[in-house]
Amino acid sequence: MKVFSIIIYSFLIFLISCQNDDDEKKSNACNSNELLETFITPNGEEIFIYKDGKLYTNKNGLCNFEFQYFEPNFLEENYVINGSGSFLKNRTGLFPTKNNFIENFENTSVFTDLFIHSLADTDLYWTNITLQSPATPTVSEYDALSKCIFDGTCSFIDNKIELISDPINASNKVLKFTSVPPIANMVTSKSSIASTINFFTKDSNIWYKADYYIESGIPFSIVDFENSYFFQSPGPRVIIRDNKLEFENKFGAKLNIKNNSSITVPKKQWFTLKVHLKYSNENDGVIELWQDGVQIISESGINLPTSNSIQNVLEVGVSASSEGCVLLFDNMRISETSF
Repeated sequence: MKVFSIIIYSFLIFLISCQNDDDEKKSNACNSNELLETFITPNGEEIFIYKDGKLYTNKNGLCNFEFQYFEPNFLEENYVINGSGSFLKNRTGLFPTKNNFIENFENTSVFTDLFIHSLADTDLYWTNITLQSPATPTVSEYDALSKCIFDGTCSFIDNKIELISDPINASNKVLKFTSVPPIANMVTSKSSIASTINFFTKDSNIWYKADYYIESGIPFSIVDFENSYFFQSPGPRVIIRDNKLEFENKFGAKLNIKNNSSITVPKKQWFTLKVHLKYSNENDGVIELWQDGVQIISESGINLPTSNSIQNVLEVGVSASSEGCVLLFDNMRISETSF
């Protein structure tokens, strides 16, 4: 049976192509009333995104088509929304989206049993893994590794994800992410799990909480809230910078929200991360973060790529790292309401 996460992934991928047609390069689309979003990147480039999903830059007074940021019919192509809720389309049926879930790993003994494998697995949440490493640096290579791990025809190579006993409490089961350093031609290394069955839209709230234990090294990002239908899976993420938890937008003008407290991330000690986001593509978005019950970030600002974005992915673990690291993870909770 094919892994359900691979089926989901197959219809999430869309072709990003740059068009070189002179007429389109000189289009007056920048003046169109079909504009969806506009912003200026950190390097000063002016960006225009339109309702048809096309992205343009303003260079030397000309609007230049760059690429298809998203397919305009991505919602209709991938979802059915009715009085019963929102459902992911699949070749064999519909699967309900899920914005509320608790995971503590206590009822699972085999790692692959954590993941959705069929339309009947509505009690599960996780859909895929990412193991980007020197052994599998490209998308095609780590996707192939993921598939054969789920098929049972291979095992982990350098980056690993394992169910282990808690080093502090042997009776507790936790997830261990091991990520080796990226090589020179790699941007990052990854060892993470994700769910692609969320459905968070503008003005919706997401509450997230989990326990983390850094055994060695320091990962750059440890939880990402993404949209897999848009180019480069944009969304906000929690990062560790200067040994402090902070927020970063992985899109647009790259909003960074600093942690001005004196609270740092400990090593070889469990700490609890809690996040609250109210999604908005405008400055009224809510961005809150707590460490061990102490609020260290409370800001308003943009945290949604575009007004029509659907944040369907939660990625946890070592979701990006420039060094080798080992991270333990436990007691994850995600919800539409506060807790």
